[in-house]
Order: sequence, then structure tokens, then C-alpha cells
Amino acid sequence: MAKMANVLKELDRSAGEAYKKGRISFQTGRFEEALTVYSEAADAWNRAAGMFFEKGKEASGKEFLEKAWDARSCYGMALFKLERYEEALGIVDAALELKPESPVEWSNRGFVLSALNRNEEALEAFNRALALDPESPKILTSMGIVYFRMGLLEKALDTFDCALAAEPRKASDWACKIPRFSFFSRNKAPIMKPDNAGAWYWKGSVFLELGENEKALNAFRMALESDPDHLDSLLTGGDLLCKFKEYGEAFRCYVRALKLSPGNEVASRGKEFCEAKISEC
Repeated sequence: MAKMANVLKELDRSAGEAYKKGRISFQTGRFEEALTVYSEAADAWNRAAGMFFEKGKEASGKEFLEKAWDARSCYGMALFKLERYEEALGIVDAALELKPESPVEWSNRGFVLSALNRNEEALEAFNRALALDPESPKILTSMGIVYFRMGLLEKALDTFDCALAAEPRKASDWACKIPRFSFFSRNKAPIMKPDNAGAWYWKGSVFLELGENEKALNAFRMALESDPDHLDSLLTGGDLLCKFKEYGEAFRCYVRALKLSPGNEVASRGKEFCEAKISEC
């Protein structure tokens, strides 16, 4: 009995360490490495679950099986990041068979189906996720992106507005506490939620598509008030500032982007363009 307890403890320890490594690898973009360690975590927790089930300890077995499927779900999202979409979809669907009431898994299914350009099915998945987690900003933003890609621009705008309204703290809540964000500010504004920045960025993208550049620029500014390091907003905002001939502010935008993404070609070209324009003045 003591030997079994030690084995289970070691399996749980090694799985936990592998899972933490997987999260770090995923967050730093090392997705192949994340696949390896998430797989190790899932295998170890599955072994532990099997040992509990053999001893008739159903509750403990289910607890470790849940951990194994969590690691397996993360494995699926690493596959998604590697654009191995069909494999990722298989894992998500298997997870949903076990956890049909999981908003996370329904959202994951939406992400994968959207990447496969199966937009109608993606919307169905996000709607299932939203039914389980009403007014989730992340789910609403994801739905808005699908509408945008389908060319349903007004529907996308409405959905992004719903996502922003669902945020517990919006950029406007900080208006009396901090200066409005400037592209050239070296001071970070308080980060509220990444979903807030994402929703503002995509809202700006819709305005760009509609040719409403002033509204688009304001949306990108709002995104950067929420998250000054939102790379897409820095790049797209910089390009838009160039159209308005605000080269100094655009230059600072590209410089900040290069600090976040050294060697970024878009930022490098934008920075050089602004330098040339500024030198003409």
C-alpha cells in the first residue's frame, strides 16, 4: 500500500511539473515542446487514474482523469497553434464527449472550426459556449471575429460592442485615474483584460473595412489603453497614423512594436518610412 502511494505521488508530481512546463512553452510560442510535455502530463495522470480505478477508488480516479483530460485539451490547443487543425478538432470532440457542458471546450471547437473556414459550425460552437457562460467577453469577441470574416460587418460590430459591454472594467472606467494612452508613452496603463484590447482591435478592423478611418484609429487607441503592448493594434494603428500623416506618432508606434517583436518586417518598414518622412520636414 505504501509503495502504491509513493508511485501515485510521484506520478502526480511529475505530471504537475510537465503541465507547468507545457504552459510556459505554450505561452512563449514553443508549441512543439508544449506538445511533448502536455502528452507526458496526460500519460502520467492517466496512469494514476487507472491505478485508482483498479483499487475501486472511483472518486480519486475521476479526479486524476479530469487532470489528464485538461492536459490533453491543452495538447489539442498546441496542435491548433501549429495549424494541425484536424488533429486538434479530434481532441476537442473527444473532450466534449466527456465534458459536454464545458464552455472552454465548445470555445476551443469554435476556434478550430473557424480556422478550417467552417464558419457556420464555428458560430454554432460559440453559441453553445455562450449558453454555458453567458456574456463571456472572450466568447463574444471570438464570435465577432467569425462574423467579420464572413463579411457580416454590422453583426460583427454589434457583437464586439456586446463583448466590450460585458467587461467588468472598460477603458473608460480609468478615465479619471490615468492619462489617456498615447502611442509614444513609455508608461504602461493598467491592463484590464486582454479580451478588452482584442475586442477594440477587431472593432477597429471592422471600421477600416467600412472605410471609417477616424473611428478605426480611435478603436486602436482604446485597445492600447487596455493593453499598451497589443502588437496588432500598434502595427495597424501605425499604418493608419501614416495615412493621416502623423509620422512622429506612427514612428513611436513602430518602435514600440519592434521592442515587442524584434525584426518584425511590418514594423521595420513602417519605422524606416516614418524616418524618411520626418527627415523631409
